[in-house]
Amino acid sequence: MSDLQLNPLQRDLLRALAHEQTFIAVRAGWGSGKTSALVFAILQMSHARPRSSSLLITDTSPRYRTVLAPEIEKWLGPLGWEWNQLKGTWTDPQTGSVVWCRAYFRPGTRDSSHNPLEGINVSGAAFIDESQTMTEEVAQKALGRLRSGPSPILVMVGLPVSDAWWVRMAEDNGCPAIFHTSYANRANLSEAWFRATEALPPAEREAMIMNKPTPPTGSVYSEWSEENIVDGWKYREDMEARIAIDWGFRKPSVLIIAHDPTLGADIICGELNPSEVTLEELARLILAVAWPRSHRASAPGQRIWLDAGAGDKAGSARNDQTAMSSFKVLALNPPKGIGLRLRHTTSPVRTDIVNGVQRLKRAIWQRRYRMTREVWEAGRRATGNSLRKALESYRWDKKKETPVKDGREDPLDALRYDCIIWRWGDDAALERRRKSSAPKRGRQSKPWEQRGLF
Repeated sequence: MSDLQLNPLQRDLLRALAHEQTFIAVRAGWGSGKTSALVFAILQMSHARPRSSSLLITDTSPRYRTVLAPEIEKWLGPLGWEWNQLKGTWTDPQTGSVVWCRAYFRPGTRDSSHNPLEGINVSGAAFIDESQTMTEEVAQKALGRLRSGPSPILVMVGLPVSDAWWVRMAEDNGCPAIFHTSYANRANLSEAWFRATEALPPAEREAMIMNKPTPPTGSVYSEWSEENIVDGWKYREDMEARIAIDWGFRKPSVLIIAHDPTLGADIICGELNPSEVTLEELARLILAVAWPRSHRASAPGQRIWLDAGAGDKAGSARNDQTAMSSFKVLALNPPKGIGLRLRHTTSPVRTDIVNGVQRLKRAIWQRRYRMTREVWEAGRRATGNSLRKALESYRWDKKKETPVKDGREDPLDALRYDCIIWRWGDDAALERRRKSSAPKRGRQSKPWEQRGLF
């Protein structure tokens, strides 16, 4: 195997293993070489930790016999590895390392303490194949077996699915996940194979070949995909920025959005989802991140400079805390407010939820709204609400043909208010107004303002 040419996925996995990364998560397309990568990782672990014991887990025995076993025999058989049918183990004669092979199938009628991994102590690593067919339980039980080695290593490999639990587990523990398309293994797959995949339904090809899975069927905003995430994005002071607010029920949601003319998109570059806060406290939280451009001289430091904002029409009602409307409170100059008069509309056409959802779906599909990678990842780790969690959980009510409100939709409501205020009209005309407008000074009109709508 000395002259073996590893593909990019396999190199990334072996590199992470060499660095003894605790959680190694791989999400990759069909034919990308995932199974071979696992076998190479097992071999590497055998030499890195001689006389160690490792676990190789898949979902069913038939899958082990038809997929994993032939791949192990192909690569490790010529090296003298020996299979023990009775114990279900492979042994490396050179290092004395052992790999226990187990199918993780637990009937729902049995307690999780009764599982196929009980009684095995692992000093090498635990390898999980076809992670998308199992739940997070398998990783938790595997971690419980990693007790006798110098440091635990859990390798989890699976196909592209939305919100992959093994990717989330790795990233939650500070370990970057490994992502690859089927093209990672292009040297070993024929062009005819790739051409044949073009006959797949577009969504399936995007997911299983290009590693761009869409949310499950029934998701309201199924148009949101990996293409809506922007890596390495940086805010510039000359970018127009605005804020969108849903007042929520004791848990407001705030989005900070900057327009990037280069990308032709509005970039969600910040969000706040506090709970049990007064309007004055909410203003302080916002001002810690963003500040009205018109009051820039009073800012304590660098901020995202806000030019406009939008909010739920409910903010026009008198607030019990202040005897003023929420709009008026936040319009107060910093530090009591954010110094902006938030826009809203009472138009029954615009405020109709389904109408607003359809407008937002179109804008998302056109990639008019995108999000920074930092905000996307922070949303997954958030203890409360986040735009990411809302996108992944927002579902249609099949009986009423409207979205189901489950308390997590507040950030999406804020984004919908932004859309019905600033992106209701013709997008092309809107972009022309953006480009033709002079830079703002004082109370000059904003490039995105549409006269006569409020």
